[in-house]
Amino acid sequence: MIKAILFDCFGVVLTVQDIRIDVMIDFIKTLKPAFKVGMVSNVIGRETIERRFATGELDSLFDTVIASGEVGFEKPDHRIFDLAAEQLGVLPEECLFIDDIQEYCDAAARIGMKTIRCIDVTVCIEEIQTLIDSQSERY
Repeated sequence: MIKAILFDCFGVVLTVQDIRIDVMIDFIKTLKPAFKVGMVSNVIGRETIERRFATGELDSLFDTVIASGEVGFEKPDHRIFDLAAEQLGVLPEECLFIDDIQEYCDAAARIGMKTIRCIDVTVCIEEIQTLIDSQSERY
């Protein structure tokens, strides 16, 4: 059962050109009541991400934000995914990880996370919603 959803930053929530993907940000807001939500990014520090959001917005969207430069390891190292699950208080098997890079999705899958590779944001949101809906239909 999915209890937490982890998002990459650049390529999923922000474009690789550093532009906000508002449709994804709006979708993340709808997830918050039912899921713990985190961000895992290969950046030097949290401030690299934080300055792309309004004051306090990052903390309102995400229950944890992990910047690889602050923890000493980066995707695809399994420790970054383990840390994210731990900080959210869930098991890796209870996480869904979204990234635009297949190698990072594969690494998360190896520790038991469900994954979705985000190539097109609209399709990605549909895939997340389908997975969430199929989960609720089973219970």
